[in-house]
Amino acid sequence: MSYELTLSAQTLRAVPFGTRVGAAVEAGFQGLGLSVEQYKDALEAGWTDRRMTDLLDARGLRVTEIELLTAWGGGAGRRAREDDALAERLVALFRPERVHATVFAARPLDDLAAGFAGVCRKAAASGARAALEFLPYAGIRTIGAAWEVVAAAGETNGGVLVDCWHWARSGATAADLAPVPAERIIAVQLADALRTPLRDPRYEARHHRLLPGEGGGHVAGMLDTLRAHGVRASLAAEVVSDMLDVQDPRLTARQVHRACVGVLEEADFPGRPVDGARTHAPVPTTGDQAPTGPLSAVPYGRPRMPGAL
Repeated sequence: MSYELTLSAQTLRAVPFGTRVGAAVEAGFQGLGLSVEQYKDALEAGWTDRRMTDLLDARGLRVTEIELLTAWGGGAGRRAREDDALAERLVALFRPERVHATVFAARPLDDLAAGFAGVCRKAAASGARAALEFLPYAGIRTIGAAWEVVAAAGETNGGVLVDCWHWARSGATAADLAPVPAERIIAVQLADALRTPLRDPRYEARHHRLLPGEGGGHVAGMLDTLRAHGVRASLAAEVVSDMLDVQDPRLTARQVHRACVGVLEEADFPGRPVDGARTHAPVPTTGDQAPTGPLSAVPYGRPRMPGAL
């Protein structure tokens, strides 16, 4: 079976916009994640909104996820509020399937519920869903806590984002998943975890994830659990790795896509099947297209780190 997959923002996170688009398409991805930081970088490199959307249309690629809203829970600084405002504008511009949200510090449930309800309503205005991400080292640490916020918010387009790495490091089980309605799992992000956790989980999450199926996160087992629960969610690859960052982005995209398909097939996970390979229109040369030649290791520098992972 083939799967519709999104290349999340934090895979090829430091690669210029045009190069990411080309690498994603050539590897077989149908969707692209975009962060506020990546959008800012594209503008600084001379891209305009029209050029970006024209390139996406020409390559048959869609921005399916925007991230990351972090100020909605209250108590955030000016920069976080400005980034949230920009992310909301990107949702209106690209009209993705979903926008991702989380918080870094613990907040009262009432504040989180009210704030997330606002995120949902703004997303709904552009036809998007709002996906709340739990991170085991931040303000919402478990899938149960995330669902509590989503349920209290009371908006039908709100749901939970399940990231394989966060699932593994939070120690989530089928029992933790049981209270969450299957249809409220909006998306699943694929990656694997080191067999021996590092002392700093946030650092590990941002620098040392592995390709799905190559670590100790039991990704196929997690997918089995989700499938048994009835989850039929959008699928994305979020392999945040310093090792992969220094490779040719086309090689990384292909490795990531192949690994994701491998674990999905192993788990017999239902996706949105696509028929065969698509033919893409040629794209005029831009200043940051993927390099030509063999797929050798090409350093792309150290990425600017976004909010949460």
